[in-house]
Amino acid sequence: MRHIPSGNFRKVPLSGASSGSMHHVRWTALALVGLGGLWLTVRSSTVPTTPAAIGRNLGAEVAGLEARVSAHPGDAEALCQLTDAYLAGAAPGVAQAALERAPAELRRLPAVADARARTLWQLGFTQAALEVQRGMLDTCTEAPCAPVLIGRAQRRERLLSELVRQGVEDPRQDPSRTRLAYRVSMREVSLDLR
Repeated sequence: MRHIPSGNFRKVPLSGASSGSMHHVRWTALALVGLGGLWLTVRSSTVPTTPAAIGRNLGAEVAGLEARVSAHPGDAEALCQLTDAYLAGAAPGVAQAALERAPAELRRLPAVADARARTLWQLGFTQAALEVQRGMLDTCTEAPCAPVLIGRAQRRERLLSELVRQGVEDPRQDPSRTRLAYRVSMREVSLDLR
C-alpha cells in the first residue's frame, strides 16, 4: 500500500476569515458558469447559412431561383438571374459562391463572366473585376454577344479601369475617389456618343 504524503494538505479547519474567500470563489464559479451558458445560448442561436435559408431571407423569388439552379446546374440564364437577385439583395459573397459552384464551361460564357465581374466589384476586388470584365469582352470579339451585354460591359470596364488607375481597390472604402472615377468614366462615354 502506498502512503500519500499529507504535508500539502491543511490539517486545521477553515477559519472564519477564509470562509469569506470561499464566498468569492463561489461567486466567481457562478459567474463563469453563467457566462458559459450565455455563450452557448448565443452560439446555438446562429442560423446556418444554407442556400435554402439564404433564399428565404431574400424572398420567395430567390428560393425559386436557387431550386432551379440546383435542379439544372447547366442553366446559365437561371444562374445569372440568381446572381442578379443576390446582388440586388446585397449578398455578393453568396453570389460569388454560386458562380464558383457552377460548371467550368458555364463560367466561361460571356453573361456568366459579366456576372462574376459585377460580383467581384461589389466584393471590393476592383483589379480582379477588371481582369474578368476584359476577358469577357475579349470573348465577345470572338463569339456573338448581345449588344446590351457588350454596352454594359464596356461601360463597367471603363469605370473599373479608372478605379484601378485612381488606386481604388474597394470602392466602398474610398467614396470620393470612386465618384471621381465614375465622373471621368462617364465623360468618356459622352465623348464616345458624339
